[in-house]
Amino acid sequence: MSKKFCSNCGNQVNMEDRFCENCGFGIVSEDKVSPAEPAKSGNKKAIKLVASFLALVLIFVGAFNWWLSRDKEPQVSNNKPASTQVEDEKSAPEEIEPTLDLTKASTYLSNPGLDLTFFVNYPDGQSGIVNRISGKAVDHESVKVTEVELGVDMGQEFGFGSHYVERVDGTYIIYDFTPNEIAPILKNNLTTGSSWDYVSENGTITWTVADMGVTLDLDFAVFHNCIIIREDNQAAGFQSLSYYAPGYGIIYVVSPEGGYEYYRLTGVSEISEDEAKDTISKWCPNYLNIKDDRTQN
Repeated sequence: MSKKFCSNCGNQVNMEDRFCENCGFGIVSEDKVSPAEPAKSGNKKAIKLVASFLALVLIFVGAFNWWLSRDKEPQVSNNKPASTQVEDEKSAPEEIEPTLDLTKASTYLSNPGLDLTFFVNYPDGQSGIVNRISGKAVDHESVKVTEVELGVDMGQEFGFGSHYVERVDGTYIIYDFTPNEIAPILKNNLTTGSSWDYVSENGTITWTVADMGVTLDLDFAVFHNCIIIREDNQAAGFQSLSYYAPGYGIIYVVSPEGGYEYYRLTGVSEISEDEAKDTISKWCPNYLNIKDDRTQN
């Protein structure tokens, strides 16, 4: 009989198991791993996804079955992808316009204490709802915020975490399930057209600033001073445009042509510091060991 191993800790699991009994790591869409090197195969997969928040969302949970659907486009008032303005005669939704230092990459991270709801479309045609909880649980001062993505599949909750580190040149990400890897997400003092890379053995990921100062109307709220980052992820074979809003992180992701929504914010609520920390400690088994002592590659 074939054997199956957890790519996070190497523990042998049953073929029908959805989560590892030892570490809780989701194994729904994992490849079968040989007993001689369970950790190596998992790390290879993790490296392919590292530095791509969207790719993580789409690939890591892309195999889950969803039945919810929603087909709604943001109103577009010009030729820039999904950049919108509220018409005078329209009943305008609540406007969210924080006064922050837009030269700092960390300004575009989500603030601790948020529970954001997203509608997600996967490339295979499936769709669903996920929640993203942000909070402060890591003691190291360089870690600005931790986000946990949560969902439910067939009545069973799943989740994974990402830690955001502030450095002199910008913001970096450490995924909790690959705690020894770090990659750049946003740079300080961004200008339209500026770009940066992450290079691994599996391919190069290139980010380019497509636009800045964008106003995005998502019907329930208007977000100002957004930046649009174009991602060309050779490691995952994926391209996208991600909209970052100050204080909210990524709120909207579309295909480069703007015709397909991958990730759309549909609701914002606040949670307590303790609730956020409990969520992080539950789904981030490595959070106590996260600090800024990793090299980029």
